Amino acid sequence: MTEDVQPDMSCVPYRRKGRYFLLTTPFVLLLIATFVYLWTFSFALSLVLALFYGMTCLFQAYCCAYQDCPYVGGFCPAVAGIMPASLLAKLLYGQGRITKSKGMFEAQATLGVIGLLGMALFPIFWIAKLGLFFAIGYVVYHALNYVVFLFAICPACAIRHTCPGGRLLGVLVKE
Repeated sequence: MTEDVQPDMSCVPYRRKGRYFLLTTPFVLLLIATFVYLWTFSFALSLVLALFYGMTCLFQAYCCAYQDCPYVGGFCPAVAGIMPASLLAKLLYGQGRITKSKGMFEAQATLGVIGLLGMALFPIFWIAKLGLFFAIGYVVYHALNYVVFLFAICPACAIRHTCPGGRLLGVLVKE
């Protein structure tokens, strides 16, 4: 992360909310359906999926606060519907309660990505019981959702120059 890059305040408030909800609502509905489906096998399996979502929100909260994200505490165009991260950031780190550490940021960002991967990969075994097409479709949908999100949502985000997804977009479009 570049320490001297500041959020782009011209992107506050976030102006692509309709597009964000168009992408995120089906994604969250898929996660909810997967949660319910896993519950047909065991509540513990559903709990694991929920924990991956929760850990992604928790670790992203540190990243939000570390980056001085202007969306903290309000609407946040967060990937994979992890908008609770914004509220957690305010609750846990608001009013200067954060100790900023580049190493901690990188660790928390990595753990957040592991949570995202967990949401995408953990349920595959049980989804495959419905058929291979469903398992492949689930993973492909996750991947396509992230790619579309990168190009449709990230360009108008205030922290696109410091968040890992926004930086990836910058590399891809040579920004």
